[in-house]
Amino acid sequence: MEDPTQAPIQKVAVIGAGAAGRGVARVLAEAGIDVLLVERDSEILDRRMKALREGMNRDIARWSMTESERNATLARIRGMAGIPDLRGVPMVFDCATEDMKEKAELLRELDRRAPPGCLFLLNTSTLSISALADAVSEARREDVLGLHFLHPVSRIPLVEMVRGRETTDRAVELARDLAKRLGKEVLEVAEYPGYVTSRLTLTLINEAIHLVMEGVTTRDALDRAMKLRLGSSHGPLALADEIGLDSILRALEALWQGLGLTQYRPAPLLRRMVNEGWLGEKTGRGFYVYDDEGKRLNGNEDMARPSLEHLLEPDGALMGRTRTGNGGKS
Repeated sequence: MEDPTQAPIQKVAVIGAGAAGRGVARVLAEAGIDVLLVERDSEILDRRMKALREGMNRDIARWSMTESERNATLARIRGMAGIPDLRGVPMVFDCATEDMKEKAELLRELDRRAPPGCLFLLNTSTLSISALADAVSEARREDVLGLHFLHPVSRIPLVEMVRGRETTDRAVELARDLAKRLGKEVLEVAEYPGYVTSRLTLTLINEAIHLVMEGVTTRDALDRAMKLRLGSSHGPLALADEIGLDSILRALEALWQGLGLTQYRPAPLLRRMVNEGWLGEKTGRGFYVYDDEGKRLNGNEDMARPSLEHLLEPDGALMGRTRTGNGGKS
């Protein structure tokens, strides 16, 4: 059978329309590739397609995109509820859940629907590529590899590439060629929890939350200090809001369980905020407050020092919990 990945890539599927999936879909469409952006149901899909457009509208307001560029990009992205037949699709990006069991079930379904030779690119930084590849048929495992895009996908010119146990050189070169087409530099890293960028970024965010929780500094002062120090557009707390505090908590818990290093033990304030449904931009409240379009409000409010009595139970049990409530909308 003819290998569909030998022709120039014209169409890909992106599974999961959360922040990562929308970012990946956008950069693919901007490179002239047609995208099937897949969510599990139509209600979630509609909400996230709206978020995709609103994100581009904010870029127009910042003069980093024109209306015609936005319209051309959106015209190449087709939202779909439920996984379709993937015949004729040479690459699938999995940007869905970071839960190992759920992701393995998704990969088994993709395995049934994708053509032979279709490349499975997994956008994860905490789960084992080799273990996930075991969920698909033996013949498919050589076409599974990790391709981790950094947030925000449209602005960070770097991806981390991770080989699974059976990933072939062919799959690596195809993924590398695509990344180059997207204007991304590829950093190939070993299969290890957190890779490089996530371990460093999550350490910074977790420590930043501790500093605010402990009253060492305020939210605004901390973010401004780190923006000036690192020359970045976001401080660590604003970045956490953009990524999603529930996503930050899940990633920290995965690294804490996988590596056992104390810097990944989630700050109690982070757990409290997630349990309260303060998940960042997507719920309108995180470390900052946002309007319905995700624009940060310019109030003078700052985070008062939270009372530690409300963060820590008498026996300190909160520090070791793995429960992650989600009281906000996704």
